[in-house]
Amino acid sequence: MQTIANRISHLPFRSPSPPPSEPGQIPPVIETAASGMTVALYPGCMTAMLYPEQGEAVGTVLHALGVTMIYPEDMHCCGLIPHNSGDAKHAVTMAKRTLERLEAIPADYIVSPSASCVAMMAQDYLHIFRNDPAWEARAERLANRIVDFTSFLANVAKLPAGSLTALDGGRRTLAYHDSCQGLNALGLKAEPRYLIQEVMGDELRELGEVLCCGFGGSFSLEYPVISERLMNRKLANVEATEAPLVVSDNQGCLMHIRGGVDASGRKLKVQHIAELLAERIQERVSPRDQ
Repeated sequence: MQTIANRISHLPFRSPSPPPSEPGQIPPVIETAASGMTVALYPGCMTAMLYPEQGEAVGTVLHALGVTMIYPEDMHCCGLIPHNSGDAKHAVTMAKRTLERLEAIPADYIVSPSASCVAMMAQDYLHIFRNDPAWEARAERLANRIVDFTSFLANVAKLPAGSLTALDGGRRTLAYHDSCQGLNALGLKAEPRYLIQEVMGDELRELGEVLCCGFGGSFSLEYPVISERLMNRKLANVEATEAPLVVSDNQGCLMHIRGGVDASGRKLKVQHIAELLAERIQERVSPRDQ
């Protein structure tokens, strides 16, 4: 099985040590406010081990913006899994190790395609360390640098409207699933829609209701009947739009929805939003530049 390290090996990532080269050496495919920045990619466990193609897509997009990219070595789980399971001891241990590793990286921003990981590191770390002023201060500094992928593109890079429309004038038709942590914790609603509708010019068909897909981490294992009921309701909502594609920003949701699609034999494609953006980047890159 390929890991993310295998999939992104062809991309021009810099080692965290020694410091990265001077910004601006990579000619961007698209000029944005992020050109010349240094960005570290924190993929999250599921991207790193299960869906490396999603991490590759994120790297492709960031490279096209002309950022200097760093892929941190020796990373591990941010502590979300034990934290959500009530295992405070191991959550704190993993959070401290993650903090120590990320705060040493010379990057302007730390970008993750996982809304769950970003919510953990930007919000839950502050709660975990609320009674430890030294670690709380370190967590706050990290929170100021870590950002989810869609927010980075929309709010930091300020990707221009129309910059990634299909070269042949075509439009994809899709439904978008708002992940619970993305929408409820990070407040992500406008960002993915701006990228889909304005930047890529695709047709977005909104779902009839905002609803959890049923994954919820260990919730889907502990309450499989409820989890399946939520998943089936989510899939029915997607089918009602008649869109052939459903997109999200969260790997756990994507895995759960894709599992439901496969188990039911539905003809529905499930992708991370980074993959859609990367497809449009590839249209604009000559084979020798890839």
